[in-house]
Amino acid sequence: MSKVILINPPSNCLDDDRLEPQLGLLYIASVLRENGIPVQIYEMTGCKTESEIERKIENIPEGDIYGFTTYCTNYIYVKRCINHIRSKLNKALIVLGGPNPTGLPDLTLKNSKCDCVITGEGEDAFLQVVSAFLNKSEIPPIIRGINRIDIDTYPMPAWDLVDLNSYSRKLEGEGVVSIISSRGCKYNCAHCNSIVMGGGNKVRYRSAENIVKEINFLRTKGFQKFRFNDDNFTGNPKLAELLSEIKKLEIRYRIFARIEDLTKNNCRLLAESGCCHISVGLETLNPDNLKILGKSTQIGLEEEHLKHAKTYGLTVRAYFMVGLPYDTDETIIKYFKKASELPFDEFSIYPLIPYPGTRIAKEPAKFGYEIVDTDFTHYVQIGRNKATTFALRHKNFTEHDVKRWYNYVEKLLLSSNKLLQSQSKIAN
Repeated sequence: MSKVILINPPSNCLDDDRLEPQLGLLYIASVLRENGIPVQIYEMTGCKTESEIERKIENIPEGDIYGFTTYCTNYIYVKRCINHIRSKLNKALIVLGGPNPTGLPDLTLKNSKCDCVITGEGEDAFLQVVSAFLNKSEIPPIIRGINRIDIDTYPMPAWDLVDLNSYSRKLEGEGVVSIISSRGCKYNCAHCNSIVMGGGNKVRYRSAENIVKEINFLRTKGFQKFRFNDDNFTGNPKLAELLSEIKKLEIRYRIFARIEDLTKNNCRLLAESGCCHISVGLETLNPDNLKILGKSTQIGLEEEHLKHAKTYGLTVRAYFMVGLPYDTDETIIKYFKKASELPFDEFSIYPLIPYPGTRIAKEPAKFGYEIVDTDFTHYVQIGRNKATTFALRHKNFTEHDVKRWYNYVEKLLLSSNKLLQSQSKIAN
């Protein structure tokens, strides 16, 4: 049987790229094993220096088929890994998946020198590639992953292939395991990199029973703290039913939510079921910007719904952006002074980044932009030493204005007794 090796590459532009295992690879591994195909995961994260990364590259295990999860921030290392594999094992099959190949499949295929690119969800598509390889059948260079409608049919992630205690993500001072209760997002926001992997499509939800089964398994491994990585955990039409079942487990967890969903009743149910931390993308309070991004449904709900969260003791982290199409000195001051008065606890502020595959990256001129930094390794929201990219120049402002606004907003929110994400007392 051919040897399959799934690789999670490093991202040396981050302060910590070993927060959690790569869920996509764990799901792919479980589907392969369900079909009798042995698989290994090679974890390359956690390196602090380039020399450590180089040693990891030199020690890539020998295999017949390699699969890489690929982001903007680790693409440079994926290419180095491919060059190393080609120098040792020229006949090995190399497959790339993840956001970067999904957003730019043709460019990735040509530029990386891989054999095949999988776009979208990769479990069944990667199994298709492996089966074709074993049968000596033709393998298409670009394969669109087919989303399963019933995601309960996916086997549980192959948790045993990684050391769960070796990752650094914490909640309330204890180790966390990240899981997902849904796939996809019904929204189609112009800026959001989640759209690349399935936003704007029909969202598919796991049953409460299926989720509880996985949580109970992870509890046997000593974990009581969890992070739901769903794009929008609170969008579940059966949220109350799910939270009722989670409440019985007596766990603590954190989520990502839309501000629209933080109704009084939802916040009460979340708190009663063990939720302690919510991250929400407010982006801006400027209604013109929200409309052009595709987030007009949140306009006017921010204060009331954040108050609901605070009423029930939920810690809220708000994400904001600057460099949006209708930003000016005057609107930045006006709307962020208003934002500084909202009842959230923590924040992150980002420049708008044109992630490959997003509508803003595909049609920047339509939004008034010119992309002035095309080095995707810079496309990190919070990198090492707070590094980020100011990649967009607008017809009405420059990237230097965006940097100035970024610094202004950060100082303003800090002066309003809000904590930076990195200063969080309960969640990293």
